[in-house]
Amino acid sequence: MKKVMLMVAVAGMIVAASCNNPKNNDTESEMTAGEKLDQTLETLEEHKDHAHATLQEELAKAEEKVNKAKADLDDAIEKGDKKAEESARKTYDEANTLWEKTKATAREAGVKVEEGTNKAVDATKDAAKATGNALDRAYDKTVDATKNAADATGKAIDNAVEKTGEKANKVADDAEKKVKDLKNR
Repeated sequence: MKKVMLMVAVAGMIVAASCNNPKNNDTESEMTAGEKLDQTLETLEEHKDHAHATLQEELAKAEEKVNKAKADLDDAIEKGDKKAEESARKTYDEANTLWEKTKATAREAGVKVEEGTNKAVDATKDAAKATGNALDRAYDKTVDATKNAADATGKAIDNAVEKTGEKANKVADDAEKKVKDLKNR
């Protein structure tokens, strides 16, 4: 019983930890958000399957104890040994109680593992969606900033061309005046 509870606690911690994994710098930069999401979902399924297998193993052990205790009780009854029968009946009752508790715990743990996995999957999907939305917003801001920079650059070029044109016209006017002054002398 304690093993089952410990296993359920460990499974819950694994599921929770899988959502908050520290980044592995070697692979993190090489994985896309979609690949990371797929990997996280796969890991969650693996943990869920492992928890289910462990629960089934605990149930099988408890059932085996019940069957052995039942066989011992039947054997004691068949031999007519009242003291052995009493001891076997007590062992059988304890094993049966343990088996029922194990089944109840396994059902409860299975539901909790399933719920935990579903919540982790939903949280992972929500995080992926939020990341996608953030990337979309960042893209939009980048596009807007690029357009603004292009507009500002265009205006700066227009101003430079205009000032260059004005300067060129002034230089041409000055040159024309000097030419007239030279002719009039």
